[in-house]
Amino acid sequence: MNIVAFDIWGDYAYFRRGYTTTSTISYPFPSRTTIAGIISCILGYSRDSYYELFQPENSKIGLKIINPIKNTRINLNYINTKLGMNLSDIEGNGKRTQVPAEFIKDPKYRIYVSLDDEKIMKQLYTLLNEHKSIYTPCLGISECLADFKIIDNKIYTVKPQKDENVSIDSIVLKDSGRIQIEKGKRYGVVKSPGFFNNNRSVSEFLEFYYESKGNPIKLESCEYYNIGEDNVIMY
Repeated sequence: MNIVAFDIWGDYAYFRRGYTTTSTISYPFPSRTTIAGIISCILGYSRDSYYELFQPENSKIGLKIINPIKNTRINLNYINTKLGMNLSDIEGNGKRTQVPAEFIKDPKYRIYVSLDDEKIMKQLYTLLNEHKSIYTPCLGISECLADFKIIDNKIYTVKPQKDENVSIDSIVLKDSGRIQIEKGKRYGVVKSPGFFNNNRSVSEFLEFYYESKGNPIKLESCEYYNIGEDNVIMY
C-alpha cells in the first residue's frame, strides 16, 4: 500500500455534528467524509465530484490527534429565520440571531492517505511536497483556515502487520480490537459519517475510539501499518 502523510492545523476547527439542531456541537476530529473533502480541496475537485474516489474498496485513510482536544465556545451569527429566509426580506432590527457553537482550539492532526488511483496519489504528493493547494483547505468551515505540511517528503510503501499488545498512535476503528485501558489517559468514543453516495447521503457511519490528549491507545491484538514512526490503523 502506498501512503502519503501530512499534518494539518489551524487556530480553530468546527466539525459540526449533523444530528444536533439547537446546540451546535463539534466532533473532536474530522470525520472520514470531512477528510475526503480536505484532500479533494487540495487536489481541486469541486463539491460532490469526488465521492467515488473515497469508497471503501479504493481508498484508506488514517488520522492521528497531535494537539490535545480543547473545546471553546464561540457565537455564530445566523439569519433569524423566524422573520425571513433572506436578509433582504427582513425589515428593521433583529435580522441576525446568535447561536453558541463548540469549536476546537489549536487543533492539529496527522492525516494518512492511500488511494488506488496512482495518478491522483502522485498529484497529491506533488502538491503537498510543494506546499500548494488548488483551493484553500479549512477545518470544517471556511472561517477555520488551515495550514499543512507533508511528512518526510515521500510516499510510504507499507504492508499490514499484526501484533499483540501494540500501541496505536492513530484513532482506532471500534472493531479493530480490544482496548487495554491505561491509567491517566482520557478515552472517548465517537460515531461519524464514513462514506457518501452520489446523492450526498451518508451510506455508512464509522465508530472510533480516541485518546483526547493524543496519546497512543494500546490494543490486545490488531492489524495496523507502521508509517514512519507511527503505528496506524487505516479505515
